[in-house]
Amino acid sequence: MKIVFTFLTLALFISCGEVKKEPKQKVTEVTIPNSLKSTTLEGEEILLGKITLDQLKLFSPWYQREYDFYKVNPSQAKELKPLLKNIRITLLLGTWCEDSQREVAPMLKILKESEFTLEQIELIAVSEDKDTPDGLEKKYDLFNVPTLIFSKNNKELNRIVEFPIETLEQDMLKILKDESYKNAYAE
Repeated sequence: MKIVFTFLTLALFISCGEVKKEPKQKVTEVTIPNSLKSTTLEGEEILLGKITLDQLKLFSPWYQREYDFYKVNPSQAKELKPLLKNIRITLLLGTWCEDSQREVAPMLKILKESEFTLEQIELIAVSEDKDTPDGLEKKYDLFNVPTLIFSKNNKELNRIVEFPIETLEQDMLKILKDESYKNAYAE
């Protein structure tokens, strides 16, 4: 019994050696400044202006639900990956808009699955009049939201407006492969 006790005590001292601590990860608190908040005519709080993905997630209870619900086509996401190199993406949306609430999270989920860095996407939240206090939307000839714009070398390739024609993945592939694609409002 004394041997067992000695063995357990020795094991305890050995195992209580110096424990390596993992470096603490810097946690950035997400805030939404009042300058990005506004209200609709009905009194609903909305975001306006250039926002971050973290701000959108924090503000919009619908974001995570739609993100989790959408099932990305893995083969099409894989096909998108090399096509997204050197592509600039702008997403204009309305946090008040049902179409944005339905389409934005899936759009971003597809891009993430395609290994596009989501922090590189310019997110612009607009009012019901499809404008922002700083006029950020003016250079995009905005008609409806959401509008997902793909650009390369400062030239717009094409855009998905409000909803896909086929599926989000198929529409993105057509745009990035420079195939014939017209959004629902193109003439």
